Amino acid sequence: MKGLKTAIANILLTLSILFVFYLTLIPHGVIHTGNVTGTPIQRFNVNLNPLVIFQNVQSASLFYFIVDDLGNILLFLPFGFFLTMKYPQFRWPHAIFMGALFSATIEWIQLFLPNRMTDIDDVILNTTGAVLGYMLYRFVQREECG
Repeated sequence: MKGLKTAIANILLTLSILFVFYLTLIPHGVIHTGNVTGTPIQRFNVNLNPLVIFQNVQSASLFYFIVDDLGNILLFLPFGFFLTMKYPQFRWPHAIFMGALFSATIEWIQLFLPNRMTDIDDVILNTTGAVLGYMLYRFVQREECG
C-alpha cells in the first residue's frame, strides 16, 4: 500500500509541476485591467518591490485580484500538498524553501521570455500557496488518522 501511495504521490506531484510550467511559461491570453507596477530593468519587465499586491487590491478590480493574486496562491497549493504527500517527513520550513525555490526558478525563466513579467510578489504568493498545501495535507492526514 505504501508503494502505491508513493507512486500516486509521484504522479500527482509531477502533474502539478507540469501544470505550473504550462500556466506560467507558455503564453496564454493575458488579463490586464490596470497599470503594471514594477521597475523595468534594461529590457526586462521586473517588479522587485515586495507587496505591490496590496496596491493591486486598491487600484484594480476584484476580478483582477482574484485571478492574479489568489490564482498565484492556488496555483502552488497542489505542489505543497503533493510534495508533502511524497515526503511525509517534510515540515513547514521545507515547504517554504521548496515553494520559494520552485517559484523563484519560474520567475527567473520568465525573465528571459518575451511578454512575461518577473515579480517578487509572485514568489511570495506562490510560496504561500505551497505552505497552505503543506498545511492542508497535514490536516487531511490528521483527520484520516483519527
